[in-house]
Amino acid sequence: MDESSTAPVTGTRTDASTAQDAPGPGVLGTPAEALPGTVGTTGSAPSPGVRPPGSLDLSGLRLAGGPLSASPLDGGDDLVLMGRAEDVTAVLRAVAELPGTRELARPPASRRRVGAWLRDRTGVRDRTHVTAALRRAGLGEAVSPRTRLDALDATGRARLVVAAANLLGLRRDGDGLSHLVLPSPFAGVPGHLRAGLRTALVRELRTAGLGAVLSTDSPVDAVVLGARIIELDAEQVAQAGDAMTILGMPRGGLSAALGGANVMSGLARRGWLSIGHSQVRRRTELDGKVYLAIPTDAVTLSAEEFDPAFAGEAVFEVIVVGVRDEGDTLQVRLSPADTEAGLPLVADVLDASPRRAWDAVARQTAAAGAAEEAGASAVEGAPPVEGAPPAEGASAESASAAAPVSTADGGWAILHPGLGGSVTEQLRMLTMGTRLWAEVDTERIHAWPVDE
Repeated sequence: MDESSTAPVTGTRTDASTAQDAPGPGVLGTPAEALPGTVGTTGSAPSPGVRPPGSLDLSGLRLAGGPLSASPLDGGDDLVLMGRAEDVTAVLRAVAELPGTRELARPPASRRRVGAWLRDRTGVRDRTHVTAALRRAGLGEAVSPRTRLDALDATGRARLVVAAANLLGLRRDGDGLSHLVLPSPFAGVPGHLRAGLRTALVRELRTAGLGAVLSTDSPVDAVVLGARIIELDAEQVAQAGDAMTILGMPRGGLSAALGGANVMSGLARRGWLSIGHSQVRRRTELDGKVYLAIPTDAVTLSAEEFDPAFAGEAVFEVIVVGVRDEGDTLQVRLSPADTEAGLPLVADVLDASPRRAWDAVARQTAAAGAAEEAGASAVEGAPPVEGAPPAEGASAESASAAAPVSTADGGWAILHPGLGGSVTEQLRMLTMGTRLWAEVDTERIHAWPVDE
């Protein structure tokens, strides 16, 4: 049996905040051998002196595939959890039960007062300190301890978490607090405010010498925090490391979606990289088991098997099993008609990004200008100008480059003309069960050893 696997790991971006109020599968106090879908602990918390002061021991938290982390989280260090919402939520709740931690979830909109919420989370009752913390968190003069939570928008309530971090920093001497647990602290905050809010939170954490264990679906958060990342997927740790490793060598659903790639396992042997039993393979210098990523825009699709767009390396038949939006892109999920030939893939079919629109406008403008100059040259008897439409006998490639871009029915967003000349035609074809032909650009397959 081939040791490689063709099961792709792809997914939409899921913010753990969407499930933060749902009952999590994680429980503490279960036996060391945790059941699938649970977060368990191997026993009681380590006694003082076993772990360095301020460090957070995560080795006792077990997922279906093993411990959350064998390395402790030192005081002042941060950990970012990314991945499936249900997995992340369960782990956050388990971490919040560990000694030295305190959960600070953004409050829901309610008639409760700001001062009461902060008092319950921090123990600080002094009105002067509370008001100062609100101002430091960026809440204006109109917000006071007597303001009701439902008077604040999502960003305002997120700023209350920053204020609470400030107040906890004032009173933490001797209480053993080392890390705050923050479920999706920036979810729902507009981009133009998110960066400032993140900076304020980091400032309060650093000032107080506190670390954080937080969830997010944004790689920017992890880079700015300089944090260790653990990606969770299918009730286990998919991978752990820094942001470059997680995004550059994806293994989980979220990192695959962020990177726009199909992630699967393969086998490198005798100079060739193979993926299961499929005919898709490429030359490689690696040897042994590997992970590989096939970008979602590295797949060519057509309704015809012998479409000239195919390079002829390994064209295989696929069946449409799903259609979905991913940001600015429309994608199809494909299943191979013959697993001995093809691969299960997610592929881009329409690109409605502003960048592609800019490129289409630039090409259209260039084509119009070239045509106008060519007409003037013909009238004056002058030689053709650079960029003019090619004369009879010119190459097909040059003719294509000079051709104006079709703007009818979203033609500029089409990635695979072999599926139809308009968006309407393509949408008629991209229905469940439709059979298409596909080819992978093997030069764009990115592979790395399993043990990295």
